[in-house]
Amino acid sequence: MVEKFWFGKARDFLKVAKESKERYPWLSCFASQQSVEFTIKGILMKYKGSYPFTNDLSELLEALSEELPITVPEEIMKECDFLTSHYAQARYSVMSSYNARKAENCIASAEKVLNWLSGAFEEVKEVLKG
Repeated sequence: MVEKFWFGKARDFLKVAKESKERYPWLSCFASQQSVEFTIKGILMKYKGSYPFTNDLSELLEALSEELPITVPEEIMKECDFLTSHYAQARYSVMSSYNARKAENCIASAEKVLNWLSGAFEEVKEVLKG
């Protein structure tokens, strides 16, 4: 049942990402990353009872594929690498500028990963209902 907490937060982050893309594109990118992170951690909590202490989405997917009989496509790993960079960069980097286009790219990447996850794990569909 603890996965419900994680999936609820993931759904909230995806909603924030979509609602903030014009006014706060940096927040949209951060929230996109968080929506995927919380989803993967929710799956890990459900099936393993714990998750690695990391914000790296690829590392989390690797942990998932080690625990469960799934193969993560390279395209999904690339989307996760792209999103992971926005975990810290969106909040702390003065060298990066964010705009609505970048926010749209982050949202699209998050949705690709979430759609793939929902195909592998039925319970993830509730995150996308948002």
